[in-house]
Amino acid sequence: MTPAPSRTLQYAICVTDDEVAVGAALGAVLGLPPAATAAGALSWDAGSPAPIGTILGPRSAGTIEIVRLPDELRGRLTPPTTAISFAVDDLEDRVAACRAAGFDVTVAPEAPAGRRDVSYAVVTVAGVEFELVHFVV
Repeated sequence: MTPAPSRTLQYAICVTDDEVAVGAALGAVLGLPPAATAAGALSWDAGSPAPIGTILGPRSAGTIEIVRLPDELRGRLTPPTTAISFAVDDLEDRVAACRAAGFDVTVAPEAPAGRRDVSYAVVTVAGVEFELVHFVV
């Protein structure tokens, strides 16, 4: 996450053996128009009305880079999307917005005493899980 004066820029990487299908699926899940997929990446602007705006907040812009699994690993490794994580400053607000939008949200149990430097929630949209992570500094 890179803070900017008027917005937040999010960035994630998704490694796959089918860039076209994964790009189309993630774009549909996030409510992004087909034009948002360009050169192996999904991008959205701040103020996007799509589900990604609900998940990350209306001022958030970002990119999910879709990376081709190296040829030497094809057939030996099937890359599931295990986690797409985004850092957020307002975890409780994001959880409330996602629940209000009808997304399934699981909030992680509180960390043990003395270990409260990170909290997170998992948001499921059309079967795809996104982690929202809040780091306490």
